[in-house]
Amino acid sequence: MSATAESPNRTRPRILELGSWHYCKDIYPEETDVLWTGERPIPRGRAGKGFADCTPWRFIKAMGEARRGTYDLIIVYMPLRPAWHPRYWLRAFFRQPLRPLSAMTRVFGVSWLRFVKLPVPIAVLDMNDAFIVGSHNFFLLDKATAAFKRELPVDRWHILCHSAHPALPTRRIRRNRRWNERLAKIRPISLPAARIDTAGEHPEKTSDVFFVGEVAENSWVRRVGLAELEALRSKGLKIDIPRDRLPHDEFLRRLSSAWLAWSPSGYSWECYRTAEAAQCLTVPVLNYPTVERHAPVREHEHVLLYDVTPGSLSSAIERGLSDKPRLRQMALDLRDHVRKYHLQDAMVDYVIDETLRADGRTA
Repeated sequence: MSATAESPNRTRPRILELGSWHYCKDIYPEETDVLWTGERPIPRGRAGKGFADCTPWRFIKAMGEARRGTYDLIIVYMPLRPAWHPRYWLRAFFRQPLRPLSAMTRVFGVSWLRFVKLPVPIAVLDMNDAFIVGSHNFFLLDKATAAFKRELPVDRWHILCHSAHPALPTRRIRRNRRWNERLAKIRPISLPAARIDTAGEHPEKTSDVFFVGEVAENSWVRRVGLAELEALRSKGLKIDIPRDRLPHDEFLRRLSSAWLAWSPSGYSWECYRTAEAAQCLTVPVLNYPTVERHAPVREHEHVLLYDVTPGSLSSAIERGLSDKPRLRQMALDLRDHVRKYHLQDAMVDYVIDETLRADGRTA
């Protein structure tokens, strides 16, 4: 049973979110409180609606409430940089100069957990693009009942590059009991996609491949892949590559009208385009993953995959377009898969379920 499922003998868990995201609050607003630690102010319109800056007093009060059983679960978001980095507290101050104490102290909220011991299960989430975990977050792996990381390398030891080790972690670290326990707590997690409601089971297809996104200042995968798309266009394929930023409705329309959507790595392997394409019934074309994945999309069943050797992208696209009835079925299967596992509500339930299970609170 989902941790958030309705039951006559069970209520949804009360949750405290600590950090600069609010995924759980979006899905379960009545059951969730947020202590905000971001360098940016609390999102517009949210202040006072279960959101509060994580000042020292509010942090102490919330920890006391957690000890008294007010909360069943605490969700903590790893900050990309340590709170004492000037980039955090100075930016927070300059964005809210009229509230200096609140702005400059809230960014330290996650780090204060170092000094607190709680009887409440803790879920730690790393939602950053980076594949590494900074040393300022190591204590969170100790505190965590379960940890969840985007861009989790297939060799987990790589998250310690330039943090626990100046280069690639050596045998000394890999046989360390404490580090093995820390890494064993980690589960992969996906980007939480927003729901898109599109009309029709079979949108009209007027192009073969759609792509829009940064290239020159983004990943090398995009730069070399774009040249292959241009070559396919010269062979007569209908390649839709807008040069300017599109309004959202126009973006969805053109995405829906393509058989395939090229969804290459950006700053990280995962991107929102895969889930967007799925809900528009367009089959994504992805370069092979470099990370562990939760409920992964599967080659030939949901998506087309290619390696980054020259010509591989072109071959994958041409093979896919040769069987369009198969593409239609793949698109339907992918949409169902994404809605079941990769939308924001599914991600939140996954975190809640896995953490309570790791704590022994659910079967």
